[in-house]
Amino acid sequence: MTATEFKNGIKEIKENLRGLTLQLVHAHGYRPYFNLREFGSAILNEEARGNDFRVNQVWTSEGILGVKSLKHLAELIKTGKVTAIQFESYYEHKTKEEFIRSFGSLD
Repeated sequence: MTATEFKNGIKEIKENLRGLTLQLVHAHGYRPYFNLREFGSAILNEEARGNDFRVNQVWTSEGILGVKSLKHLAELIKTGKVTAIQFESYYEHKTKEEFIRSFGSLD
């Protein structure tokens, strides 16, 4: 999802995210965040790089689950079994030419 969609979705569930470990995976590794302020700053930094976002995994008391939307994440959080969430920041090429150029210079 785009950065704007992601930020809007996170705003809707931010109260439910308090107290959870939020992990952000990006091109240079990953980092856990234990408060929303630091996580929000990391999101803004990734957005400035032109990245989009997705939910990768949700750790619950019953195991690890794959979640593909913030709506599904919000429903899962309501169960009270969520302990941590892994998000991913990634660059989505906008055109076929941009994708091809990502493999190296064509000049």
